[in-house]
Amino acid sequence: MLEDNGGSKAEHERIAHVAATFREGIKDLPLEYVTEARSNCVTALRTKGNQAKELIENLKKQYGIWICPNGGEIGESVFRVGHIGNITDEDNQKLVKALKEIVF
Repeated sequence: MLEDNGGSKAEHERIAHVAATFREGIKDLPLEYVTEARSNCVTALRTKGNQAKELIENLKKQYGIWICPNGGEIGESVFRVGHIGNITDEDNQKLVKALKEIVF
């Protein structure tokens, strides 16, 4: 993990690190990025087929992990993972491991 010296620059670097390690961890999963221009704040992913809501529910029930659903027409196929807040490398590892176990 990055050293925390405080300040907005350090927080931006920490968030970028969280996003990058998450994205590196899921690179072999059958998930697609919704956009090529990705923010460090959140990663929007599309499932193969319409399984996003089922995936979200499985993460919640089986692992105690909450990720963000998407609404509207793409709600069945898209979910989002936030990278802002008190998210640690261990949190990312737990989420990536869970996704590898349950992604369809």
